[in-house]
Amino acid sequence: MKGNQPHPLPIELLDSQLLPNDLLDTPHSWRPAMAGIDPAALQRAHPDLGGSHDLLPSGRLAAIALGQASLYGDLPPVHLAAYLDGLRPAARRELQQQRLSALEHLAGPGWRRFQAGKPLSKDLDRYQPLSTTNGRATGRSPVIHPGQEAGILIVLGNRSHGCLPTPETPQGWHAVLDGELGDLNTVWNQLRTLDSNPLISFCHGSDRVDPSAVESLAAAGADNPELTLITTDESLRWRSEPQEPAGNPQYRSTLTPWRLISRGAIGGLVSIRLQRLLKLQLPAQRTCLHNLLVDLSLQLVEQQVAMQHLPAVLLSRRQQHNPSVPDVASPRDRLAFSHDQAEELLAINRQRGQRLLARGGSIHCHPRWRGCLQVHWTPPIQPLISILIPFRDKVELTKVCVESIHRCAGSIPYELVLIDNGSTEAATTDWLEQQSRQANVTVLHFDCPFNYARLHNLARPHCQGSHLLLLNNDIELQSPELLRELLHPFALQNTVAVGARLLYPDGSIQHQGVALINGERRCVLEPGKHLRCQPVIDTLTPLGVQEEYLAATAACLLVRTQDFDAIGGFDEDFAVVFNDVDLCLRLRQSTERADGAVVVTPNVRIIHHESISRGKDQYGAALARHQRESGFLRDKHAALFASGDPLRSAWLHPHSTRFQPRDAAVPSAGPVRERLIRQWTTSQPWSSRSERPLILFAHYDPRGRVRPDLLPLLESYREHGDVVFISASPRLRWRWRTMGRLRQVCQAILIRRNEGYDFGSWMTGLRWLQRQQSIHRELILTNDSFYGPVGDLNGLFERIHANDADVIGLTDDLMYEPHLQSAFLVFRTPVLHSPAFQQFWDTLQIWPRKRDLVKHCEVGLPVALGEAGFRLSSLYTRNANGNILHTAWRELIEDAGFPFVKVSLLRDNPTRQSLDGWHQVIGSRNPDLAEQIRNQLDQQS
Repeated sequence: MKGNQPHPLPIELLDSQLLPNDLLDTPHSWRPAMAGIDPAALQRAHPDLGGSHDLLPSGRLAAIALGQASLYGDLPPVHLAAYLDGLRPAARRELQQQRLSALEHLAGPGWRRFQAGKPLSKDLDRYQPLSTTNGRATGRSPVIHPGQEAGILIVLGNRSHGCLPTPETPQGWHAVLDGELGDLNTVWNQLRTLDSNPLISFCHGSDRVDPSAVESLAAAGADNPELTLITTDESLRWRSEPQEPAGNPQYRSTLTPWRLISRGAIGGLVSIRLQRLLKLQLPAQRTCLHNLLVDLSLQLVEQQVAMQHLPAVLLSRRQQHNPSVPDVASPRDRLAFSHDQAEELLAINRQRGQRLLARGGSIHCHPRWRGCLQVHWTPPIQPLISILIPFRDKVELTKVCVESIHRCAGSIPYELVLIDNGSTEAATTDWLEQQSRQANVTVLHFDCPFNYARLHNLARPHCQGSHLLLLNNDIELQSPELLRELLHPFALQNTVAVGARLLYPDGSIQHQGVALINGERRCVLEPGKHLRCQPVIDTLTPLGVQEEYLAATAACLLVRTQDFDAIGGFDEDFAVVFNDVDLCLRLRQSTERADGAVVVTPNVRIIHHESISRGKDQYGAALARHQRESGFLRDKHAALFASGDPLRSAWLHPHSTRFQPRDAAVPSAGPVRERLIRQWTTSQPWSSRSERPLILFAHYDPRGRVRPDLLPLLESYREHGDVVFISASPRLRWRWRTMGRLRQVCQAILIRRNEGYDFGSWMTGLRWLQRQQSIHRELILTNDSFYGPVGDLNGLFERIHANDADVIGLTDDLMYEPHLQSAFLVFRTPVLHSPAFQQFWDTLQIWPRKRDLVKHCEVGLPVALGEAGFRLSSLYTRNANGNILHTAWRELIEDAGFPFVKVSLLRDNPTRQSLDGWHQVIGSRNPDLAEQIRNQLDQQS
């Protein structure tokens, strides 16, 4: 700009990635058309502007760029920095190739992408119209079944657009009552005339209620007559057109006192049992529906009534008419509450939440967001915090940590408990000697193998504090009065632990709470992890308030000493990972503090000097240990993993740290076909009553070859059962010598085209057998993924004969869901004739992605049989987690007599396990096999 004249845009927007250079350099000669802004679309969205030339001087462009207003009427509001940060790959390439700023892309190519429903940006894609699948609202007409009672819908505020049921046309509701927020006594008096106890549902006159809502609520009420409070999901209507489909779904979760106070997390269609409602202190008026519902809910939460959340979008709202606090909010959404509404909300929480507070607790407005609150705690008795820091050498790192404590701890008294775990460096010894002379420092020496949990349990008796602050030595505190900030969440009585937002050195989020993930390979997720763009973070309400999670990292975790002692401290089976998650889960479940809350505060600045690029235990012994301890967690808290994290919606993407909706389910490519092209069977008659098991052996090789080690393996199988060899390699039929050798060891040979992987081959074998005879004997499904036998198979079949389970596997796996791994499965006769077994094979589908194949087939079959009442058993492992056949191959062979080793382990070793001495381990038991494997590996190298 010329001279010293200030730029008409806020400084945070003066970035060429966000705005065009000509706008940044010469704003007074810039015109919107230069950025590709459509003048007609702009005028329709902003009719109050005199024309496009007023866009910049009026301040409207700044509001649009900050996400406080929409550029066009059919584009949601979005902060340009958040838009740029969330661009999908194709859109980002488009922006880069055309050398556009974020504004230019949004005004043209991005707008067209959004109109076409194409992937655009993570923060805008959520505004596309809701899908009608995946448990979301269906819009179907209600069907009330016998024994179910239709509820009553109360509509408060002026109706708009005629979308809601009316008293004359209740659309399945028992009754619809209109009322005004300024005169609630009229509504309460009408309800007092009713004799029954229906559910009373509340909505605003500008809302839309899904037609299926009355049926869903009736079913929930009939299933649980004691149910008092029901909440649901919702979506936000961001466009002014009356019939425009809603977007930006808000996938809520179980209501808790913490989330109710901190951010009023009570969206959706809220329903309360009539008789309980009439016993509450009913206000005569409220400035908005949100405040009324928070008022009523706080009273019910304090009474500990039965509550349920229905994970379905049953209501859509317009924030400007019916404000709430969305979980994922645009900057414009944050402006919905008026000053009076925010003040009323604060007064309600202070009045109704008083009984939830500990002595010395208080409730205050959030410093930036209307509608959100935070708590402060002034302890009636001055606490002493024992800060426990374990370490081994790396003294400079620990020095930085300790110095930051002295600098930032503030006025709360504390003591340092330095836990030396076998340090050997002279610099460490000298520093510890200095520290031991400090009045508030205790130095402990434990020279033992690293076990994080045990180190803290050993240190606990040396702590004098009322609270324990668990702190990693790579932590650096950077904000003042930090201990006081960590204490504030204890203002609520049910708080059992407090964690903190931790940042990587580059300012991105390293940690801000832990959510449990069920049905996936991973077992936990850290919301917000790696997010750095502040406008993105500011859209995610849970990251901006004191938020309740199931767990938080012990890299910085504050707990009451008495609570820590009450549960016996850490579980030392978790030597390195998940000990903090387990600790938090047990604190939440402790008998003294039922429904305890683990809270994470963002109101601190703490750097965690953990390298962003550090691997997450992906390889070698670290992976083996990680999977083992992950298995401990899944097993110990099996009920929680089965039901899912109650504080996180199942409709959120299990791998998204920014609260993205779950992707639509990937469809199958159709049913698996047999595709049988050749068959051979021995001339000997089959005996359906034979006591020998049938062994279906699945084979695949793209070249149509059979590995040399497979023929001896098949011979070993033949000693114990009748082998049916099923190959998905059509070229095999032209390998005459190999076919001849197979006929010597197999009862039958089937060759098919490859479809459905091993499960497709097993299905083909089963159907072929059923055409030959009815199967009345034990069935074994196995494949060519093993080298073996290591030793002989006598021990394996002795174990099978001695086991009376209905379904037997060699190994189990807790990943996804508890199941038996599919490389070798035994099915007893009752299973073979069960509807569950038959249905699985009759509905077998082709899955394009391996993880879908695993979920639907390897996991799906044993889970379905378990749900059908059959007993499942693993011969060599119990509650294993992950690929135990890779991570514990040596122990399985040497200690458990496991007769196989995975081909993929020795051939590929994808997780870099130690294979030292594999030849000796196998060769001492089967020298011929060891040499065959070595020859094959040499040929591949």
